Amino acid sequence: MAKTKSLLYGFAIGTIITGATALLSAPKSGKDVRQDIKNGAAKLKGSVSKMKQNSITLKEKVMFISKEGKDAFKQASADLKKDISHWKEGVQPNMEHIQEGVKEIQGTIEETKSTVAK
Repeated sequence: MAKTKSLLYGFAIGTIITGATALLSAPKSGKDVRQDIKNGAAKLKGSVSKMKQNSITLKEKVMFISKEGKDAFKQASADLKKDISHWKEGVQPNMEHIQEGVKEIQGTIEETKSTVAK
């Protein structure tokens, strides 16, 4: 935030100095120069006001997007946990069936070993 303020102050000061130099070095009457300075100051004020409003709008949008992203991440995380839980519930009977099959195969292997060893 400090960098942004420094940049804006530098921009404003540079604009003022450049405008003043251009106005004072131009071959015009004092009345015309004063009017040009007033016009330039009004334009600068309008530009600074517009930049300020744009920065406020940008800040609000960034905060909104950040909040939306955070909420979306929380929702996605909850959905993922729920899906994993359902997957585990669906897989559990199959895991038990596979484990029983593995035990049967191990038993058959042991029987085969003892038959071959005789």
